[in-house]
Amino acid sequence: MLVLCGCAERDRAWKRADELWQRRDPAAFTAWKSLNPSTNEGARAHAALARADDEYRRGIALLSGGDDAQARTLLAEASRRAPIDPALYLPLARACRARGLDGRAAAMYRKYLAQKGVSGAGDVAAARRELGELGDDIGAPFEPPPEAPMPAVWVWGPSLLAAAALVALALVIAPWRRRRRASLEALAADHPELQPAIAFLVGCLRHELLKHRIIAVGDAVRAVAEGKLDDKERRFLLTRLYGGEPLAVAWAGHLGAFMRALGPRIDLVRRDPAFAAAGRAIDAIAGAEAGLGRGDSDAAARVLEAHGRLRAFDAALGGFTTRLQHTVVDGALLDAMVGDVRRELGHAPVEIVMTAPAGGVAVECYHFDLTLVLRNVVRNAVAAAANGPEPGRVAIDVAVALEPTGDEIVRIRVRDTNPSPLPAPAQALEARGLTLVRAALARCDGSLSVEAGGDGFAKCVVVRLFRALSAAEVAA
Repeated sequence: MLVLCGCAERDRAWKRADELWQRRDPAAFTAWKSLNPSTNEGARAHAALARADDEYRRGIALLSGGDDAQARTLLAEASRRAPIDPALYLPLARACRARGLDGRAAAMYRKYLAQKGVSGAGDVAAARRELGELGDDIGAPFEPPPEAPMPAVWVWGPSLLAAAALVALALVIAPWRRRRRASLEALAADHPELQPAIAFLVGCLRHELLKHRIIAVGDAVRAVAEGKLDDKERRFLLTRLYGGEPLAVAWAGHLGAFMRALGPRIDLVRRDPAFAAAGRAIDAIAGAEAGLGRGDSDAAARVLEAHGRLRAFDAALGGFTTRLQHTVVDGALLDAMVGDVRRELGHAPVEIVMTAPAGGVAVECYHFDLTLVLRNVVRNAVAAAANGPEPGRVAIDVAVALEPTGDEIVRIRVRDTNPSPLPAPAQALEARGLTLVRAALARCDGSLSVEAGGDGFAKCVVVRLFRALSAAEVAA
């Protein structure tokens, strides 16, 4: 449960800290650290700082130990969670230097020295010496900026300015290169807005190529490998696998669809191990056409092995898209969504009370679609409550209802105290700018309805979604 109606001074402190973080300002850490932990914002900020600090430290340790992949994952997670403690720039610089990443090490040394007040003089002197040891181009003598405030532009010597420009360019390019190197699952996790498109592309690949052309011939492939295939079955096998568009061309066409839709952020052939392995299996089947036609047992064995790998690949893709379409509605999701609305609407004098089931409940909806729906519904409720009689209140709660059909429906209710009545549900929702909301709900067979508020509330908008069940729950 969360109540939002704090004092203006507390709100200003959080707004300033959040703005610094959004700008990746070095002062963000101090601003977050100074927030009062007894407030909701302060408690969240301190919890995020503590978790991020652990991830930063473990990432630095892994980088020092040579585990670059795990280090990148942890450091990226930490950087998305909360600002880094400036004191950690020095061990991070040393870890980068130990791995031969001199350009990145130089950038970290400079960040540390720019915030030298966080450590003693001995650390500052050591950092300057180590930066200088990187070489004339990268580690030229560092002149620290004025103590405060942090300047927007520092004037350095020509060689250091050129080096800094190269380092800045590297820092801009490196995240893009990492995104391009990401697997499809990593891209979906980093960019929830792409999840519906990714699921559609994966569905087309599974339905058109994997299921209808490859998985459908499983029995025939096993029969030919065992020497039990008659002529009619052999013709079916050869026609399904090799008739029409060549397998390799069809595979390349689906990969091209991913690239056209997702742009340069991903290279499935080179960077996603699962897709790379599937491509090799496709090539193995394509290369066995002549052998299968002759009834060659070795060719049949190769096709059978590749067929098994592609079945596993298809099953993994199915599980992946299912996970994309299942979102857990819990206190953390509601808290983040209400925080977005609060930042957008400013300090509306509205009390917001939220109640979510312990552990949350999963719904059949993309995360991006669900947050879009809830942001719009809650935004309208807060604006209505702020313009109604005082005190304005909004309540959000989540419950599971069993429909007569046997389906379990998750009802997310958003109630407000403004007595202005809404017209018929369809016209009301369109009039309140929720066309996008209805389109997003249509993708997951959800719906909106308007009901009486009850319990001191004037009206209620209900978001109805199907409950998502795990494989174990479905079996039970």
